[in-house]
Amino acid sequence: MKTLFSEHISRLQKVVQDILEKAFLDGLWIYSGKAKTWFLDDQTAPFRINPYFNYFFPYPQAENCWLCLDGKNKPKIYFYCPEDYWVSTPTVPTEAFFAEEFEWILLKSENEIAKFIPNPTACAFIGEDVGLANSLGFSQINPQKILNILNFERSTKTEFEIESIYQAQFSALKGHQAAKEAFFAGKSEFEINLEYLKTTKQSELNVPYGNIMAINYHSAVLHYTALDFDTNTKRYSFLIDAGTTVNGYASDLTRTYAFDSSSEFAELVAKMDKFKLDIIAELSIGINYLHYHTRMQQMISQLLAEHQFIHLSAQQIFEEGISRTFFPHGLGHFLGIQVHDVGGFQQNLRGSHKAPPEAYPSLRCTRDLQENMVLTIEPGFYFIDMLLNSWKNSRYSSAFNWQKIEDFKRFGGIRTEDNIVIRASGAENLTAKAELKV
Repeated sequence: MKTLFSEHISRLQKVVQDILEKAFLDGLWIYSGKAKTWFLDDQTAPFRINPYFNYFFPYPQAENCWLCLDGKNKPKIYFYCPEDYWVSTPTVPTEAFFAEEFEWILLKSENEIAKFIPNPTACAFIGEDVGLANSLGFSQINPQKILNILNFERSTKTEFEIESIYQAQFSALKGHQAAKEAFFAGKSEFEINLEYLKTTKQSELNVPYGNIMAINYHSAVLHYTALDFDTNTKRYSFLIDAGTTVNGYASDLTRTYAFDSSSEFAELVAKMDKFKLDIIAELSIGINYLHYHTRMQQMISQLLAEHQFIHLSAQQIFEEGISRTFFPHGLGHFLGIQVHDVGGFQQNLRGSHKAPPEAYPSLRCTRDLQENMVLTIEPGFYFIDMLLNSWKNSRYSSAFNWQKIEDFKRFGGIRTEDNIVIRASGAENLTAKAELKV
């Protein structure tokens, strides 16, 4: 990791130097952020680091810390490590693989930072706390032109970032296996989640996103996080969507299981897994992501016709938009420091925005694929009342096999998700690569 990070920070130094020259600024000051207190309370919400800070400094526990960068000299890290007996204080990671790339200054007080910023009007501030930036004298606060450049750079990953995401596959896969075993052992959603957290050595406060542990019809809620305690209901299906992080970089994996491996639902799960792998095998530099999302809609249309959920041809199912009822979300998204990482709609360094088409409003990427983009590929197939009801009074209502659809609502739905990186030769499946070693 040490060599990869050295290459990573070297690239970012060049980016910062270019930014500052174009903006006629002396430096960037990036604030890591601070845990917020709840309304009318002295307790704080879980801390989430400023992703721009984590981009340069891969230590997501760095609360109340600062980075100063000029693109030429070694970046300075102002690391906050107060003496306190009320709360546990952070470990200063001066022995970490990335430590030698920074000049370290330790802060014992939050207010100390002011004396290290001699000319804030000649620098830009990046962070959430605008009030703090104003109090310190910054006038250039989160300039959009600078954020556009950083966001566009973040959309293609360095080998350090790719390796971090790859390493995050291993603990997540072990957690998924533990969750699968807990499901088949008859445990509740709540208990399954506990098994996942124990295996991945996480708490609910530091998972990269809310874990989805959905049994039966709960799988039809795309971001289901309620976690039922019930262990008595007959089980038909289980959908798990959960990840872990390494150096602040996330994995994002989904699997679906049929309780009865000989059922038609199990057949559908296997076909959806194959669809995912088929699309991954097709991914290529220079092709727009929308093309692959459209291809998946056509595959779902074929599935609907073959299994007689809809008594129309696959082509007609696709052309009339019926497949979108069963696959209502996008094929995937950028993955990195943020689970839904930045840059999915941004077409260039200037920040030109390309919105998803009206037919696919939930699509999270409208970019042409480029080398070293990291994305999720996560097709889905669901039975969602809210979406199905709109067809009941349509001219195609008689083409729907309503009785079969009703029978399959107990399964909720299917989603299967791998994390991939675009290479010159095609897509490298980081999840499948890690599965071979777990």
